[in-house]
Formats: sequence, structure tokens, C-alpha cells
Amino acid sequence: MMHAPVLDDAPDAALRRPSGSGLRFSLIHLSGRRRGETQFFQRAPVTFGSAPGVDVSFPANGECPVAPLQAEMFQANCEMRLRNCDPAARTLVNREAVEEIILRDRDVIQLGPNGPTLRFRIRPEEYTLCKQLKEILQDARDVASAGRADGRVTLRSFVGQLAFEIVRNATLATQVVVVGLLVMLIAAIGGLAYYNYLTQQAHERHIASLLRELELSRISLAELEQNSADERRRLTETLAIHETEEQRLMVMVEEQRKKGASSEALEALTLRLRTLEAERNNAELLITRFGPSTCLLYIAYGFVEKGDKEEAPHTLLEYTGTGFLIDAEGRIVTNRHLAEPWSMDPKGTAEMLQAGLEPRLVIMRAYFPGRAQAYDVTVLKLSEQGDVALAQLTPEPRGMTPVPLEKPSPQAVPGEAVVVVGYPSGLEGILARLDEHAATELLKGAERNLQKLMQDLADRGLVRPLTTQGHVSDAVPNRIIHDAQTTSGGSGSPIFNSQGELIAVHSSIMTRFGAVGSGVPAARVDELLHSDS
Repeated sequence: MMHAPVLDDAPDAALRRPSGSGLRFSLIHLSGRRRGETQFFQRAPVTFGSAPGVDVSFPANGECPVAPLQAEMFQANCEMRLRNCDPAARTLVNREAVEEIILRDRDVIQLGPNGPTLRFRIRPEEYTLCKQLKEILQDARDVASAGRADGRVTLRSFVGQLAFEIVRNATLATQVVVVGLLVMLIAAIGGLAYYNYLTQQAHERHIASLLRELELSRISLAELEQNSADERRRLTETLAIHETEEQRLMVMVEEQRKKGASSEALEALTLRLRTLEAERNNAELLITRFGPSTCLLYIAYGFVEKGDKEEAPHTLLEYTGTGFLIDAEGRIVTNRHLAEPWSMDPKGTAEMLQAGLEPRLVIMRAYFPGRAQAYDVTVLKLSEQGDVALAQLTPEPRGMTPVPLEKPSPQAVPGEAVVVVGYPSGLEGILARLDEHAATELLKGAERNLQKLMQDLADRGLVRPLTTQGHVSDAVPNRIIHDAQTTSGGSGSPIFNSQGELIAVHSSIMTRFGAVGSGVPAARVDELLHSDS
């Protein structure tokens, strides 16, 4: 297949030379057994393959197979071109298969879908056989990232490739500059160490100041009352909107029927009305079946001196979230950021770490609907692939129906209806469903003690999850986007499809996009359950 790329004036200027002059260029091996090497050329054509005598050769039995004569670069009309030479092989430029194409500066050539990759680069006249410092840094980064499956650049691989490039391909002036920079860096590190020694007392004062700020940041009784009132108002508005929509559709169906509307128009309105009713019925079935196994989590953590195993935090930070039971042995699934709540405030955590402190999870407890007993929660596993965590309840709960994990995990489909079961507004959502007098009495009795408030709610049988409904907006391998209403307290909630199957675990809210929610696919939960870590 021929590609006819559109050539802009600016890129063409770098590729064109006066008639009769050779186009000097280089090839940087980004992957394969020759990864990190740079080959310089002052002529064309250049051949690629595994056969003896080709200009850019690769082993015939290597891990990345290359045809004996895979491709050829040649110059025509002051342009450098690449041609695929083996009909059975595929040559790619910038990840697209080509038969023949005009090469641009910095294009990436790949010899086969799983073959080695090289970067094509035009050489300026003054740097025919050497590289500029900017090119050395770029090539070291590209080679280091191409050596990893996830494409990340590690400091070790980058520094190693950088040293190789400087020794092999840098001019003397560049090498002198780099040595000078290293001397300056060593001097700067020494100066920073001396500065850290002089400012130790200032760090200790900073710790005390941060602890005072954390104490002041704890939610007050007045704030909780205001949040509950706001949530009560939001719930009322949501119910009113849903009822209004159903009534509006019923009136429209009746009006269209009286006007003698077509069967197609009546069927469309009736279908929408049935969809609303089906979604409501599905939510009611799910809350009846899995609501009792969906728990409200209380999490408290603090900061202690690094390395101190016995010290208790001076100040506790408290959060609520959601989890759900997955087996009779008492294991629950929730979010990783709830099992490690300090990850929700990376800036504050960084300041504490710089001040010589480290985070410590102090309490994690689960409260289930209709049960006064609080269950201690121990974190078992944290996923490296998604925002999910596995934890164990003590003691093991009895008489609950776990949320089944389908095998294979069902895939979310954009546009399908979903139901989220959980505590989407935390304590505010629970208090909002009570009358104002009862909510106020509970808040006053708790005396700003969040854990006592949760136990009081459990003792009175007031811990009850909510369902919110919506649709899947988008689905990718590691995330689904949905529009079911929820807030921070809903983190860790199970997300079900219209067949009542678990498809995701709610993880976060993206407020920049109209407060839509993000969930971790159920496949990540299955991977965590069967991982060795």
C-alpha cells in the first residue's frame, strides 16, 4: 500500500539539499539487540535485514525476527525514501505499515510488528559524525523508555544510556560541558546537605505547625450539620426530577394517543417510560439482594516519627468510604486510596515526609446494614494495576450474600444502564434521610467524635446504603466512566450492569467533566485476588 504523506514547507526544508550533495543522516537503535547504538551514514542507499552484507544487519535467529532483505533507504529528488523489500514482511513508519514513503527527520522505523525500532535523523553539516547535547539527551530518553514494556523511563537506564552516548557520540566541547555540570551538581548536593543540617530546628517547628493545621482541618459539628442539610436538599431534588420525568412521559403518551399519533411515536415514548420503570425496579432488586453486604467504612490515620513502631499519632485524620463482601470468609473489596488514605492528599503527605514523618493507618472498621456490630478491617492486598484493595473482616460475618465475581468478568458497554450501591455521600447521606430533629440529636450526642457517631447510627439500625443510577459513558481496559451520582463517600461502591453483574468498583469523581464518576473494571479485582503479592 503506497502512502503519500502531506509535506509541510518547514519539515521539507530540513530534508532538501542542493542537487549533487549527499544527504547525511543517522539511525538510532531504540530496541532490539543493538539497542542504544547510533549509526552514521554519508551516502544512500542503505539496506536493512538479516542477510550477510546488508548495511544495517540483525541476527537471523534473534528474538525480533527480521527478513533477509527487509527494507531499503534511498535518495530520490533530494528526498530520502524508505521502501519495503519483502512482500511477506511488514515495515512500519510511525506505527503505520508502508510500502514506500518519504522519511522526515525523527521518524521511527520498525522492521516488523514485533521487530526492532530505529529513529531516523538528518545530520547537520557541522555534526556529521557527532551529536549535539540536545540530541544526546533525547536519544538517551527514547532508548531508555523503549527498553521497558510500560514505556517508563527509569533513572538508572537513562543515566547509563546518557553516559554511553556522551563517551561514544559527543564532541569534545560537549564532554567538557557535561563534566563541568557534574562538578557543579556534586557541589550543589554538598551545599544542600549543609543547608539541611543548619535548618533542622526549622523543620521541627514546621512539624508542630502542620500538626496544628491538621487538628484545625477536622470536620466540625456545624460543618457536618450543614453538609447533611445540603445533601437532604439534593436528595429531595433528585427524587422530584425523577418523578417529574415519569409524569411528563405519561402525560405525553396520553396526549399523543388522543391526537392519533403514529405507532412509532407512541412506541418511542412508551419505551422511554418502561426504561425508567425498569431501571428503578432493577435498583430496588439490587439494594435488596446486595445492600446487606455493602458496608460503610470508617478510616483513621495519622503521622508518626519515621521508624518509630510504638508511637501513636498525635492527630487522627478521619474518612468514610464503601466496601462490599465477596465471599463467606469475610473478605471485602474497596479502593486502594481508602486502604492508604494518605494517598488522597499527596501534597500534604509530601510535606509530612519531608518533615521526617510517615503515615500510619490506625483504625479501619466496617458497619453493615441492620447490624450493630463493628467489624475490624485488615488490609490484605493492594493492587498495582488499579485503585482496588482486598481486606479481611474480623470476626467473619454470617448470614450475608456476597457479591459474586463472574468469570470472566463482564465488560462494560458504553450506553448501558448501571446501578451504584453504596454510601455516595458518606455520613451526610445517611443523616440527610433522617428528619432534622433526629439528625441534630445524633450529632450532638456524638460530641464531634466521628467513630461514636457511626456506632450510634449502627446501634439504631440507620446504616443503609443508597442506589444511584446512570449509564456508562466510556469504557477502556483500566477505567469506565459513568454518570451515576455519587461523591467521595461512595468510593469503593460496587457498580452493577442491568443484569445485576458486577462490572466495576467506583473510584473517583472527575469534577472538571460535570462530576461524572470513574470506576475500576471488575477484571482488576479478579487479578488482585489471584496475584501472589
